[in-house]
Amino acid sequence: MEKVIFFYSVILISVCAASISPAGILYLRTKKPQYLYLILLFVCWLVELVELHYIVFVGLPTGLIHPEDLNHISYPALRIGISAGILLLDLLILLWITGRKWKNRDVLTILPMLAACIYLVFQPQTELVVWLFYSVRQFYRMGYCAWFGICLFLEQEPERREEMGRHTLPVFGVFLLNICILLEDSLVISHIDFFLSDIPYISERNFSENFLWMFLCIYSMGRCIPQIDKAPSVREAPEEPSIPPTVSGFAGTNLREGVPVFTQRYKLTPREAEILRCMADHKSTAEICEELYISMGTVKTHTHNIYSKVNVKSKNELIKALLNDSPQTESKGE
Repeated sequence: MEKVIFFYSVILISVCAASISPAGILYLRTKKPQYLYLILLFVCWLVELVELHYIVFVGLPTGLIHPEDLNHISYPALRIGISAGILLLDLLILLWITGRKWKNRDVLTILPMLAACIYLVFQPQTELVVWLFYSVRQFYRMGYCAWFGICLFLEQEPERREEMGRHTLPVFGVFLLNICILLEDSLVISHIDFFLSDIPYISERNFSENFLWMFLCIYSMGRCIPQIDKAPSVREAPEEPSIPPTVSGFAGTNLREGVPVFTQRYKLTPREAEILRCMADHKSTAEICEELYISMGTVKTHTHNIYSKVNVKSKNELIKALLNDSPQTESKGE
């Protein structure tokens, strides 16, 4: 049994390391932050796996760690730090999926977790305290999944709703697996004496959590690997023709000032208005993708819709049309 667990641990570490590679390649090619979030997320899990491997196959056999030590929270500082990192990265990925921007105050969502875990560390190590300490991450992730469902339900923009809908099944899977983790922790911690006396190398392991991470790794690789050949390198990406801040002799015109009138006149959607605002700031398609957390295909679709509504065929024509709606332009015409 111990050999089986050893090779099982090696497989987990290998899968985790393999899942980092596609995300790493995409980040180097595109510099998109979501791929960096994936890399750091799997690195956090890799640290957890290595720590667990050390406890089970080095600490226990050599006597550096005694089975009785596993009856309470082990390495609390490391576990709190890793959990905080994982939950923060989960939040960043969730914001990207839902098309929302990171705000500095979002980091405050992690503070209750830190406060709860630190408080529990200094309490008597009863079964309930240990269970609560290891369950905080699961409660947070289930809350993230519920928040995703609310965002999907309230989303009004069809394109964004469709894009979010592609992640519904994996998010639901994460929710169910977190319930399994809670149930397995309840079983192991409530019978901890049995596990410590007979199979101590299983007491620190949660197989449901392993399945959750394996699921995330496989899903990530399934999404990233097909994108490697399609993703243009930042250095190789063709530069879009830049639109100078002054067009047709209207020096000093602020294109952004014409966006509200333009949006109302041509009945642009909120997302189309956001993209138009970025275009008025002379941002490239790649920069719009990064700022709005949407795919290049989505940007091109919205851009095509804007062209159709305004009845133009190019970005230059769109900018000239936008200039005509600028308050500064109108005042010059008068």
